[in-house]
Amino acid sequence: MKEELIIKNLLKNYTIETTPKVYLNKGSLKEYINKNNWVYITYLPDEDPKKIIETAKKIKDEGLDPVPHLPVRTLENFAELENYIGKLADNAGVDKILVIGGSGKQKGSLQSSIEVLKSGLIDKYKFKKIGLAGNPEGSPDISEEDLDKAIKEKNEHLNNTEAMLYLVTQFFFEASSFIKWEQHINGLGNNLEIHAGLPGPANLKTLIGFAKSCGVKNSLKFLTKQALNISKLASTNAPDKLIHDLAIYKNSDMNSKLVKFHFYPFGGLKRTSSWANALINNDIYIDPQGGIKIDDFQF
Repeated sequence: MKEELIIKNLLKNYTIETTPKVYLNKGSLKEYINKNNWVYITYLPDEDPKKIIETAKKIKDEGLDPVPHLPVRTLENFAELENYIGKLADNAGVDKILVIGGSGKQKGSLQSSIEVLKSGLIDKYKFKKIGLAGNPEGSPDISEEDLDKAIKEKNEHLNNTEAMLYLVTQFFFEASSFIKWEQHINGLGNNLEIHAGLPGPANLKTLIGFAKSCGVKNSLKFLTKQALNISKLASTNAPDKLIHDLAIYKNSDMNSKLVKFHFYPFGGLKRTSSWANALINNDIYIDPQGGIKIDDFQF
């Protein structure tokens, strides 16, 4: 299979993120994405959960699939948790959710995504697909031992739910980070499909800022090295080589659970979606370094 087709097949059902504030400014997402592109709704630590629910309903009413975040440590207790997911299901018609640990600062009694899964509340409200966190570059708040334990427990929960469980990763900038991590969790017995989190097109200064705030150390080293070239600082950096390298890896490794890309639109939702759509719909060409050139497209 040609490299261009391999890339397009892995990209075609990409997912993307928004926030209630961004969605309010856009008013509609149908001009940017289609019904195959799930829309994750970021739940920031100081966010009003009512706005997440309202945003999910509006996205659902557009004929799109919302995937709200459920940041466990941001919630006070199981009562608040049930109120939140109950309204997502009953009021907004949501059947997909991303369960993550969330803020490093614990607000109430809830500590981990595993704790929430074992409560049975998500199954009670009949969520069909449950995303869970994957960390190719580790986490500043969680030890490697605990991350390994979490992968095992998430896989064990497959026997206790009818929902589909899958992993959505934190963003990274080098294919080697993902490949090393996936091979490691395969050794732990991972059977969950993986949606690889990638940074949408943005300038280096913006990307470095997000890498610092999220504590992705290997990515920060990579970006800082790129920033030594002053001419690159203000230009738009797209993860085209990263996409190429991951697509080739996926095609060559039958054991890989990678099935799609999830974009963090650091440079803006419109910029990210228009670029991703062009990769899918336009003619593309692979340069000798693995970069992807898109016919009739420019930022």
